[in-house]
Amino acid sequence: MSAPSHRSLRRAYLDWVEAQVEEYKESIPRSHLLSIADQVVNELRVTRGGQYQLTEILLCAAVDRYLVRMLKLPGYRAWAAQRRAEAEARSPLVIPLREISPAPAAVPVAGAVDEPERVACVV
Repeated sequence: MSAPSHRSLRRAYLDWVEAQVEEYKESIPRSHLLSIADQVVNELRVTRGGQYQLTEILLCAAVDRYLVRMLKLPGYRAWAAQRRAEAEARSPLVIPLREISPAPAAVPVAGAVDEPERVACVV
């Protein structure tokens, strides 16, 4: 099986980040989540005229980005490197035979055992 493409690995990372954020949101009381939303709303405030750039989707995405920073989730590259290391640790260790086998010993090729001076060896 080939290694996953960069695009599918990126999708796996985004799914993982989303799962971490959702798990965190489910672990805290609603009042705490609402206070986080209030902090995010303050960050979204546009200084010109005191208007807010608010839509439900924008707020939801902004809260998730805030939680990613708060949870100190790793960026994609660090996450992918960690995932590769974990996958390598789970996979069987494969070492080419030439790296673990000693150099071949002298092997008699011709001649009789009782005539040692006439025995040829392959080295």
